[in-house]
Amino acid sequence: MVPSLVLLFISCLILSFFEERLRQRDKIIFYVMLGIVMIFIAGLRAVGSTPDTESYELMYYGKTPAILAKATEPTFTAIASVLNSMSLGVNSLFFAYAIISVPIHLGAFWKLSKMPLLTLTIYISYYYMMHEMVQIRAGVAAGLFLWAIYYYAERRKALALLFILLGTTFHYSAAAGLVIFFLRDKFPLWQKILLYAIVPIGLVVYFTHIDISRIIPDDMLGTKLLIYREMRDKGIEDEQAGWPLEINILIWMNFILYYASIFYSEYLMKHCKYVNVAIKLQAVGFIFLLFFNGMSKVLGNRMNDYFSVVSIILWTASVYAFAPRIVGRIVNNIISLIRFVTSAAAYALSLIFM
Repeated sequence: MVPSLVLLFISCLILSFFEERLRQRDKIIFYVMLGIVMIFIAGLRAVGSTPDTESYELMYYGKTPAILAKATEPTFTAIASVLNSMSLGVNSLFFAYAIISVPIHLGAFWKLSKMPLLTLTIYISYYYMMHEMVQIRAGVAAGLFLWAIYYYAERRKALALLFILLGTTFHYSAAAGLVIFFLRDKFPLWQKILLYAIVPIGLVVYFTHIDISRIIPDDMLGTKLLIYREMRDKGIEDEQAGWPLEINILIWMNFILYYASIFYSEYLMKHCKYVNVAIKLQAVGFIFLLFFNGMSKVLGNRMNDYFSVVSIILWTASVYAFAPRIVGRIVNNIISLIRFVTSAAAYALSLIFM
């Protein structure tokens, strides 16, 4: 699997430098071929080869603890039931989710980006491993959220709502994506000040372990949030909490991207109309990561992963901040290489200590 991942990433990285010279037909052919390879890599992985596969095996055969079974979405239950009725093994589950998720992501990138091969390189460097090989339910929801962002920016809000609601059937937390309907693509001064302040204030809350959910009555938290708190109290969340912020270079790079995007937002919006909404959604992700850590590390990290999928839009748009533009591609691909190596190493280490 590792050689296949490396070959996939290098192929996409090289193609991203030449995509403007490719004929549209050739670009589509390469894009589809890369998508097919992505489906097979994610679908054919063995149990134990990536984090969460053993948990999904237990879920597939209905052997999870009751607390986790309560959080299982209807689409997972339906897909697993159909595959089990056909006497297929757990690999069929991985393959089914890859067949659903990869085309959703690739279709969204094609719509959202004028440089889809570069965007795909950014995706493969981190989120492909996260979405298609670890958090497969959240991965589908995140792909549908990208479509919601596209339709929201196109002023087709009914379709945006439909895609978010569809995402909740794959992962309940996708309902948080409804926050997009409270966002606008304008940046008044007071909003910029607020956006600048979120990370430093959030870091104080994060490192002091304040549980802000304590100010909310339990009967207002909802079943899902109470499950997350119960998982924390029982120590279950420690296995699923992800990488600590202190050593997570990927999040720190996203912090830098976030501030650079705010600073250059007016210029970037001329080339990518999704930038301002993406910045605000990234801010929501940071709020979950930093302010909700005291309540649940799993909730904070998972929701940040869900919203931070917009960083793919921001990383792609950052190319326009460089002149000549090839410099932006080079910088982006170097950062993607760092993300890819870091992600692969982190997953390898997590498997060693499982």
